[in-house]
Amino acid sequence: MSTEKPAEPSLTADTPFDDHNADTILRSSDKVDFYVHGAMLSLASPVFHDLFDLPEAPTPRPTSPTSYTMKRFVEMAEDRHSLDLFLRWCDTRASIPVEMSIPDIAMVIRLADKFQMDSVASRIGPHLYRFVESEPLSVYAIAACHASLTDEAKATWGNALAKHAAKQLLILPMPFQPPVHEFFRDVPAIILEPLYHYHKMCGAAVRQTIDEENKEWICDPSRWPWLHQCTCPKTWYVGSSKYAPAWWKGYVTRLCELLENQPSASTILKLDLKDVLMSIITGQCQCTAGANAVKLAEVLRKVEEFISGLMDIIEKAVDKVVLDFTKTKPSLPIA
Repeated sequence: MSTEKPAEPSLTADTPFDDHNADTILRSSDKVDFYVHGAMLSLASPVFHDLFDLPEAPTPRPTSPTSYTMKRFVEMAEDRHSLDLFLRWCDTRASIPVEMSIPDIAMVIRLADKFQMDSVASRIGPHLYRFVESEPLSVYAIAACHASLTDEAKATWGNALAKHAAKQLLILPMPFQPPVHEFFRDVPAIILEPLYHYHKMCGAAVRQTIDEENKEWICDPSRWPWLHQCTCPKTWYVGSSKYAPAWWKGYVTRLCELLENQPSASTILKLDLKDVLMSIITGQCQCTAGANAVKLAEVLRKVEEFISGLMDIIEKAVDKVVLDFTKTKPSLPIA
């Protein structure tokens, strides 16, 4: 950013930044002049306020029909597209795009942080929620970077959005596939450290919840008809004189393996009930008690009940895990 006034040709920005009655010109890096009202930017941004207090450089002789006389002039590091989109969020006269891409939202938030315009960041940040399911890692990075730069009272949406995106990422195994967006290449690695720690802690919490806190629920013969007393080769001893068929052992074991690396309630739905049905048919106990217990329609209904209950258990376990990135001080590049 510079207050020098080079005497060279330039273009004029689109409406409403073409108002020659404005007192300030912001020139983009690709030589486009944005006519803005300095008082408006000074009130919204302490950075602009201090910048506009700097001594004025000598006014150059104009090289176009538009004179710079009596206008404040600032050369910006941002290009035309970035400056136009950012200023539209600063000026109430300007129209704002109905839909914006993740890179554009990231860019506006980055500039809002650069110029310390919290009101802009807080208005555009929630627009990222619609990308949480499709691009959770990008959303997490943007929200966490913003939250790390802002004091706790002003980082509410950043904290909430980062946690929401991190929770969505639980359905994916680590390491995560990085987004293709160019801005992500400049995200410091430190911003991802709390995310990886959170993912591992959630995996451990879910496994502990299944193995210890809810073992009795999982192995309750009064609730699940496939649990009975039998010691034939196709059963699995679960404790307290209780046995489960081999298909049940395989199902629970596979669930635990998946959940440890993908500790999301939605992970359970990745195991197709058709596969469970085939496991029941081929792996059921052959004794009288087992045969009487395994009525397929009833078992499948109960398996669905089990899945619903287990999803609630996992949600509660994950909700207790804290995502903590308060000690990090990363940022998206602001140059």
